[in-house]
Amino acid sequence: MVRPYKTIQEQLAILHKRNLILTDYQSNKLYLLSNNYYSIINGYSRYFWVSTNKYFNGTNFDDISMLYFVDRELKFIFMKSILEAEKHLKSITAYTLSSQLTSAPFSYLDKQFYTYNPTIYSERRDVEYLTSRFSKIIKKYKKQKVNNPISNHLKNHGGVPFWVIVEYLTFGELKLIIKYTPSIQNGIAKRFYSFIASKLPITSHFTPVELISFMENIFEVRNICAHDSRLLDYKCKNNTVYYAPLHDKYSVLKTSPKSEVYNVYLTLQCFLSDTQYAILHNTILKKFNYFENYLSKRSYPITTNKILLTLGFPKDWHINTPKIKQ
Repeated sequence: MVRPYKTIQEQLAILHKRNLILTDYQSNKLYLLSNNYYSIINGYSRYFWVSTNKYFNGTNFDDISMLYFVDRELKFIFMKSILEAEKHLKSITAYTLSSQLTSAPFSYLDKQFYTYNPTIYSERRDVEYLTSRFSKIIKKYKKQKVNNPISNHLKNHGGVPFWVIVEYLTFGELKLIIKYTPSIQNGIAKRFYSFIASKLPITSHFTPVELISFMENIFEVRNICAHDSRLLDYKCKNNTVYYAPLHDKYSVLKTSPKSEVYNVYLTLQCFLSDTQYAILHNTILKKFNYFENYLSKRSYPITTNKILLTLGFPKDWHINTPKIKQ
């Protein structure tokens, strides 16, 4: 049965009955008008509950909107960093794949180029999607009257090389190309050594296994950020694989769960420059210290650690972790 529609006044009355203090009625009303009730209240209220739908004494409307703000700010910085990582992945993949296509530069357009089992539906679907996607991209930009790299290469060079079309692909499509082209996986992994070596002592090779596993979970968090879903409490479908140089540095055991956002934060340093990773690290630290300062003025048992743990960050991470020099 469809839940009945509630006016904003009714929504605020429900919250008040649940022991939530309305800080400023008109301001709170305007906030719910411009921000979806079910995204904000259903998504972030639970962190202030003493029991289901019952708030800790003293909890006010601004507490919920503040937590939503912090979560959103974290999504912004993660998204920015993931886009930087994606740029590096595109460039390295284009270089590695193109170097193998010198005698047949357009063979990536053919299903036969990829290594997959056509009897497995998911693999066949992925590869068919890829080749269809290439065709659609080329067709779209070929029709455009304004000059663009794709139409220019079609007109003047007889086809579109991979290093041109890669810029039009999504992270998910790039991930599929790497997954179904095992001949380039090791080359891509090796070319990320410069990013890794500047931050971690390399005691073992960064292999295609780590590359693909890390990419899978980065991709999931990217989608959460892009769709503005709640980052708090998010768990990826699978644990990232254990990579000793990375996980040993942060005391993450081989047997520990590695599906939380914290593990994506750790793995991103393998794909970012020192400065890019420092910005990610320092901004996250700044947001949690900002939240800590806010909570220090409140009088109920909600702590920054409670929120950190929803993301898989260690207890007191915001206290014990220094800034990274940019």
